[in-house]
Amino acid sequence: MTQQSTAEDLLARMAGRDEAALGELYDRLAPGLLGLILRILPDRTAAECALQDVFLRLWVDARRLSREQVSVPAALALLARARAVDRLRFERRPSEDPHQKLDRQAGFESWLPRPQEIGLLDARRELFKKVVNQLPGPQRQALDLMVFGGFTEIEIAEKLGEPLAKVRSGLLAGLGFIRHRLAAVMRTWAANI
Repeated sequence: MTQQSTAEDLLARMAGRDEAALGELYDRLAPGLLGLILRILPDRTAAECALQDVFLRLWVDARRLSREQVSVPAALALLARARAVDRLRFERRPSEDPHQKLDRQAGFESWLPRPQEIGLLDARRELFKKVVNQLPGPQRQALDLMVFGGFTEIEIAEKLGEPLAKVRSGLLAGLGFIRHRLAAVMRTWAANI
């Protein structure tokens, strides 16, 4: 019985242009990424195109990402979300090129968690869900619209019928709360949250 390669091992092989490694990584991670993208883009064809774009981008950037030792699942999740939101925004404003924003994101890897940090986060996923569920309903709804709906603060304010300042302060407060609590989640297995 052979040990399964990690996503980071497969990325290193992709950096050497190993197409089989790309296929293996795709088979392993594509279903979950497609689920994330479908939460943002309900049109399956558009979601599958976004997923293809994500793996194409990974193939192109494999050497650089491998050198930076980023967590492949985290990088792909962020890239998938960004690609889906870009497509969603493009559908709302067809005068924009959906590839522009994605191409301007060079350097986003510098703040990605390392593979061992993703392992810690995965192990504490339920605690993190508790943190998010502690947010007041309107803050949670605004964050959901921002993260999964790809809406801007102005669009969220219009959608919720709230003043922009209230939405902006609610988003900032919600993100601050999550950032603060995330530190506690990362330090302990049973944080009192």
